[in-house]
Formats: sequence, C-alpha cells, structure tokens
Amino acid sequence: MSTSAQDYIDAFRRGEDFAPPAKNVFANGQPDESAVKLLGEALAKESPNVRENIVKLLVDMARQADPLTAKGADVVRHRRIVEVLAGPGLAQADLGRDAAMEALRKLVPHPDLSRVGEQITMALDKAPTEDAFLLVAKAKPPAAKATVERLIALPRWQNVQAARIANAALGSTASEEPFLRAAADAKTGQALAVAVGPLGLMGTQRSLRLLGELLRTPLTIEIAGHMPGKSIKSARLDVLDALLYNFPDQPVLYPNNINRDEDYRAAERFCTETLGVRYLAPPPPYLKYANVPPEPVQR
Repeated sequence: MSTSAQDYIDAFRRGEDFAPPAKNVFANGQPDESAVKLLGEALAKESPNVRENIVKLLVDMARQADPLTAKGADVVRHRRIVEVLAGPGLAQADLGRDAAMEALRKLVPHPDLSRVGEQITMALDKAPTEDAFLLVAKAKPPAAKATVERLIALPRWQNVQAARIANAALGSTASEEPFLRAAADAKTGQALAVAVGPLGLMGTQRSLRLLGELLRTPLTIEIAGHMPGKSIKSARLDVLDALLYNFPDQPVLYPNNINRDEDYRAAERFCTETLGVRYLAPPPPYLKYANVPPEPVQR
C-alpha cells in the first residue's frame, strides 16, 4: 500500500483540497503503480469532493511525469492514469466526473482517448451532459454514434451546440457544415475567434485542415488595455488554441510558445506535415500582442 497516497485520501476526507505539486507518489520519476491503484480504488467509492480532489491529484501526477511538460506542453498521457480517469472517474455523475471529463477532454491526446472509448460512450449514455457530448466528440468512439443520434433527436438536445458538435465529430456532415461556413466566412477577428472554437471541439479532418489554413489569418482582436490607444492580439492565437485542443502533445501549437515569427512557421510546418495543409499566400507580419497608439486629434 502507498502510505502517501493514503495520506492524501485521508486529507481529502477531512475536507482538505489538493494543492500541487503532488509529492511522495512517484517511483523512478513516474507515478507509483501502487499509489495509482489505491487512488483508483478510492475514486470508485468516495464522496464527490474526495473524488474531485483525487482526480486533481492523478492529473498532476501525470503532468509532472510527462517529459513534454518541460517543453511547455500541458498533457496527460500516462496510460494507467487515463484508464483510471475514464473508469472509476466517470462512474458517478458528480464533481469527480466533471473533473475527470475536463481533464480527459482538454489534456489527453486523441490516440490515448480512443483506448477508453467504451467508458466514454457509457458515460454519455448513462448521464448525458454537454461535457459528455464534447468528450465523445474528442474521443470519437464509433460505438457512440448511435447514442448521439438517439439523444440529439430528443427535444432536450436538438438545439444544443455540444450535441451538434458530437454529431459532426462522428460523421454528420449536416451538423459539420454550418460550423465550417461560420469560420470560413468570418470577417472580423472577434467573429473568427468565436467560430474556430467549435472547429477544434469537433476535430474532424475538414475542421482541422481549415484551422491549419487559418493560421495565416491577418485578422486581429481588440482586447481591454490600460494604455492609451487600443491593445490588440492576433486571431492566430485563437486558431492555435483550437488546434492544440486536439494535439496537446505538440508544444509548437501552444500560444505561450509563440515569441517570434519562426514559432508561427513551426506551427504551420506541423499543419503541413500532419494535416496536409498547403500555404499559397505569404504569411502576415509577425504579431502576437501589440498596442496601437491613438489616432491624432484633427484640428
């Protein structure tokens, strides 16, 4: 038995919250197998608050152990921890499940999620929520198609964006097309930022390729600033966010890693090599964030 893992469980039972970084639950630089086993057993039966904190502990263990963390990525790829999050983590519809779904959806790459597609499908079928639809969209388990089609026919889910995103992710071009058009037709940075979110969430071949093409958008977004004039950011940062949702194991896609023009080019090379994107037009000038001086007053 892992004493340190049990200490964490006991602390969570007393009402304490997990405070990173996780300590004394590793062996040879990796999450200790006995600790993961004990935490998984507790996750299956504890109260919602305890379950939520166990999920946070497991996620932090996986993050710490992943070599990509040092390169600026935020990713969970530890096979056994992913299995625990998708198994006992999703077993009860409570705060623990919410935390597990968020971690699986945002931090786990698709190949790792595909191995737990059955549990993800069962979670949607047992207790449908918007997050459950989005997790199915990310994992794309073929068996979930019938469940999504059944649910989306119900009045409760017919007009819910998350349900339409899941339907698109599992092959419905009728659900996919409006999202693609919205992004392709966006004329302002703000409109594009709104439109690229669903493209990333459904992560289809067509949506990912369009996102890759949009990495050369010249559009900008005005943001709140404290200096005279206006502060802007490149809409390419929102495109990168949508891409890295699908590829959290690719440091070149993280906006925090964009510090010069070559960093944008590295992200584009990933899109060319992985998604088949071809860039014909030249890239816009380098921009991440900038402050635009106020226009002079006409006298």
